[in-house]
Amino acid sequence: MEKRVLFGGDSAKTWSPAESTVTPSAERVKVSRASLHWHVTVDFYGGEKNYPIGWPRFSHAIPEGPQRDWSGWDYLSMWIYTETSREALPREPVGLGLYAPDKSSAYSRTLSELKKGEWAEIRIPLSQIPRHQDVRSMQFHIAEARYKHEDKLDLYVDDIALLRYARPTLLEFAAENAVMFANAQCVPVRFQLAGVKPDASVEVACELKRDGKAAARATVRAARGAQRVALDLGRKKLVPGDYELIATVAGNPQPVTAKVRLVESPWR
Repeated sequence: MEKRVLFGGDSAKTWSPAESTVTPSAERVKVSRASLHWHVTVDFYGGEKNYPIGWPRFSHAIPEGPQRDWSGWDYLSMWIYTETSREALPREPVGLGLYAPDKSSAYSRTLSELKKGEWAEIRIPLSQIPRHQDVRSMQFHIAEARYKHEDKLDLYVDDIALLRYARPTLLEFAAENAVMFANAQCVPVRFQLAGVKPDASVEVACELKRDGKAAARATVRAARGAQRVALDLGRKKLVPGDYELIATVAGNPQPVTAKVRLVESPWR
């Protein structure tokens, strides 16, 4: 993986907290020399006047320039250690929000991976974030309504970064339908292509095999992102049973595989 660090513990002073505090910390670190320590004491009677049971949060604007453009990357990644005075975290403990590019088109996600007293790796495929070519701010927040008055929450956020594969890589490779009729004329396959520059394309070869023998082949040029390839079966009469899909991409000899089952069609 190649990495571009977005924010480390040394950026603590440039974050904007509300109803909470953010400081650098060397007490809990996973990758870096310092993490971002976010502390919240839940207060049902303080905070914003109109919303005493509110949304403690801390956010950071992303300056205009190349840091806003995540289109050439594959994942948003970070490590988070969680401490709390509670016995356990609520079902939806912390939220992550991205303005891409503004509030009306924001991306939000619950960080359900978090567990008390543990480090959790957060890795979000950028294919899930619309308009990630223009990300203008990042925010972490909680809804106090999910906590109790005077609950304490401490997050240690380390190594907020973008990741990408260093060479072409096929992800989420699978048949569009895991079960198909044996008299189908084609087998559609879907995958995500990563590790390719936004303006480039590479050759992807795909085969349908049974007992080591190829029943169909297709070779296409593909760009990064979501792809769909249909393996043409023509007028071939395939035997019902379990088949294997195998694909390789130029620049990476490691194949990926998936299963598909062909069943007897009721219409012959």
